[in-house]
Amino acid sequence: MSSILELIKFITCEFNRSLNSFPLPKKPEYLYGPIKYSLKGKGKRFRPILVHLSGRKYKVDPEDIMKVSLAVELLHCFTLIHDDIMDSDSTRRNMPTLHKRYDISAAILAGDGIFTISQLILNGIESKPTQFLMLYNQMVLEICEGQALDKDYEAKEYITLDDYISMVEKKTGALLAACCYLPAILAGETEDTIKILRKAGEKLGVAFQIQDDLFEIFGDEARMGKSLGSDILSNKNTAIAIESRKQFKSDWNKIVKEFDGENLDLIRNFLEVNKIKNKIEDIAENHFSSAYDSLTKLGFDKYSELYKFIKIIEKRHS
Repeated sequence: MSSILELIKFITCEFNRSLNSFPLPKKPEYLYGPIKYSLKGKGKRFRPILVHLSGRKYKVDPEDIMKVSLAVELLHCFTLIHDDIMDSDSTRRNMPTLHKRYDISAAILAGDGIFTISQLILNGIESKPTQFLMLYNQMVLEICEGQALDKDYEAKEYITLDDYISMVEKKTGALLAACCYLPAILAGETEDTIKILRKAGEKLGVAFQIQDDLFEIFGDEARMGKSLGSDILSNKNTAIAIESRKQFKSDWNKIVKEFDGENLDLIRNFLEVNKIKNKIEDIAENHFSSAYDSLTKLGFDKYSELYKFIKIIEKRHS
């Protein structure tokens, strides 16, 4: 395991060096000031690492892989900025969210600018297949569809777990899938390979998001780098909320109504005593297993770098 940890550390350092050295203009300050602020946060870089490990498997040019990893992380940053506005979150990565540090208009504009920069970076990859940018932008649209469903579901009480999982496959899974298959497209891999990598990434995305749903309630705020309980305050239809309402509708609705945004102990106790937490953890584990099964079909055995890294994600605490 030490070798994969060393590799991850190396990739993260190289990625951060490239991101920090990326040339951004100084003016107009109203645009580039917020962009620079948003890129200061030290994320875990899961998505760039996935890109690099997939690129290593398919022997893609390292400079092209770095461009892809920069583009997907910028895209991720763009989605977080807009998500934080929609969810009224005040903290991200132990820093005030962009719209709190500046204002909503500046945050929206910065998000748009970051997304555009990601496109410009990808345009700098010279020998890319024609479907590369098309699939990238289809993925972006999927993320938008997922976010639209997420917001739409907030106002609806009767959402099933299947509805939720389908939404998450778009909102979270689409980008993680792209991290796996974009390098394979550059390498000229077959359509079947791309489909299997897409499926693996989508399943990983569902598992990843369900983990985050649990961390939103059971996590440590300092380790998470963001405020907890916002899903409860906004009455979002997470897997936890859907299952709780399905089994204990009146009790759950009462808990949500009385939640003050501060004390999560009552909610945590409710989910543990009624074994909701255990069931949601099982769903995440099943999706991790599906991701491993897909990767195994492509020769990513348990000794491969990508397989080992997903195991690290599965065991994360924030």
